[in-house]
Amino acid sequence: MKLNYFRLIFNKVIAPLSNIIVYPFVFKKWEEDSKSLPLKPEHRDLYFIIHQHMFRKLLRFPNLKDCQDFNDKIQWLKLFDQDEKKILCSDKLGVREFASSRIADKHLVPLYQVVNSFEQIDFDSLPSSFVLKTNHDSGSVILVRKKDDLDIKKAKKFLDKSLNQKYGCQVGEWAYSLIKPKILVEFFIDPDGLAPPPDFKFYCVNGKVKFCHYIYDRGHKPKEQLITPDGKDIGVPLHPKFPLGDAFILPVNWNEMIKIAEKLSIGFKCVRVDLFSAAKGEIYLGEMTFWPQAGTYRGHGQRFHGKELDFDRESFFDPVCNNKQSSN
Repeated sequence: MKLNYFRLIFNKVIAPLSNIIVYPFVFKKWEEDSKSLPLKPEHRDLYFIIHQHMFRKLLRFPNLKDCQDFNDKIQWLKLFDQDEKKILCSDKLGVREFASSRIADKHLVPLYQVVNSFEQIDFDSLPSSFVLKTNHDSGSVILVRKKDDLDIKKAKKFLDKSLNQKYGCQVGEWAYSLIKPKILVEFFIDPDGLAPPPDFKFYCVNGKVKFCHYIYDRGHKPKEQLITPDGKDIGVPLHPKFPLGDAFILPVNWNEMIKIAEKLSIGFKCVRVDLFSAAKGEIYLGEMTFWPQAGTYRGHGQRFHGKELDFDRESFFDPVCNNKQSSN
């Protein structure tokens, strides 16, 4: 209750006030950056959003002229790499269409149903275990191990809230706000496991894996390890909330996972491809993420790993988000 009250105060009072305070400084920076960066009037709203968000999170503005760390490069991508394919690939339903043209369908999590509202879910036709998730945001997932134990009212309230939320706008993740919200009902990869399967998050630049963010023990005490393509532990953290672990063992399907991640990442300057490895070695695509943590990681790890995001910053796409958003 106290946490919800604090969030309400932050969203209604603190955040708007901080935006007002920093506005003159962002405006001055906009004028300076416009002299040397390919900024257009259509960039302006997004430019101000990412600067205000980064200031609220990290008490600083991004360096867009000489990007060196992870966070600054992610903000650069939001502004200057507005590839329309990112809308399709950010959609958990649309990414299946994109992926099926590059990898085998066996790597797509079996899909039971796609509906526009919770009321449309046909629970009678579903197996005992399944996963409910929305396609347009992050974290709106319900793992159903036993259908009979599902709290229908609670699940409906949770997913209805997600469906009614225009995700991404407040942090500059423009592609999510252009996705039509739906509910996906998917196969549960390992319903008998005590925790969700480990995450293999492959950071790719220009079609090549740079490192893997391995996260395990979710649902208990999540831990992380950063792994090189040849399977070595880098030993430097990325996510400030996850302690470093030491349980990574090179999977037998490691090379196959790398191949899948690289196939999916071809044509993108920078993308994170999330894969799951099931108990019998099956590999499933989770999602493709273009702006991890909205580019607001804390700590020295993001500076260290930012060096690996060595994509070209000489080429860029024209802005598309403002024109599309105004038509929605």
